Amino acid sequence: MNRRFWLMILVLTAGLGLLAAGCGKAEDSAPEEVRVLSQEEVMAAFAEQGLMLQQGEEAPGSIFQLDLNGRKPQLYSLNGVELSLYQFPSAEERAAEWKSFGEQTAAADLIPYKDYQEGSILMFYIHGESAAEGQNWSEELGQQMKAAIQGLITAEQAVSF
Repeated sequence: MNRRFWLMILVLTAGLGLLAAGCGKAEDSAPEEVRVLSQEEVMAAFAEQGLMLQQGEEAPGSIFQLDLNGRKPQLYSLNGVELSLYQFPSAEERAAEWKSFGEQTAAADLIPYKDYQEGSILMFYIHGESAAEGQNWSEELGQQMKAAIQGLITAEQAVSF
């Protein structure tokens, strides 16, 4: 009987050890938090590039305002053109959500837009038909937007949790 007692203790100890190890892995796989830049920080990064953003409006049903992995975009307007800005914990998650966006919109007839992906940031510039008229988008504007996004990435990294 003494032998069975010690065998049962050994099995219980091993089981508790495995349970504890499993719980530790679940905590490690929890979604990483991201510090969402404030509206003022975003507007300041764009203003440094000579781009004046205004607060955007939610457009129910807009494909460019989808929930991507539980994240809603920050909405802005640049000269009347919609901007949707997503911030993710990492470049890897941003890339995965870009792929998800492509899958969700594969059958959709999307209006013209430009996407900007840098580090953990995904941004849509939804210029629609205005680009066909030669308004609102140029290579220079594209470079300014890329520089503004670099400023956002620098701001994200400047503050640690």
